[in-house]
Amino acid sequence: MEKKVLILWLLTILFWGVSPVIEKIGLRSVEPLLALFIRTSAALLAISLTLFLSPSISLSSLNFKNVGILSLSGILAGFLGMLTYFSLLKAKNASQIVPLTSTYPLVATLLAVLFLKEELNFYKILGTTFVVVGIYLLFKS
Repeated sequence: MEKKVLILWLLTILFWGVSPVIEKIGLRSVEPLLALFIRTSAALLAISLTLFLSPSISLSSLNFKNVGILSLSGILAGFLGMLTYFSLLKAKNASQIVPLTSTYPLVATLLAVLFLKEELNFYKILGTTFVVVGIYLLFKS
């Protein structure tokens, strides 16, 4: 694995690992929809500043189709997925909810094989099996 990919991977798991703990604390006295609004507003501000300060971003690659597809993704994952996740996180333990909701790669893999015609090989099947076993063990705890 090249060094840049390794660093980005480690930063990603660090950011995503710390975030649920912070969110669980923030959700103690705040309703999920309001918490999501605050979180998303802060993210929008950070993204906007980064976008406007980045000289390499070109808006010329945007078209109606791209904007529509990315908007749909934002509504599904960024709004509806996060709202249901925050509702779960407020109601249950972060140590159970985070791993259980992190099983979305099962859905993504299935849809990628069906609609994007991606290859389904031994390693994907084995990995999927491990995820299913992990889900089972979490439900037993």
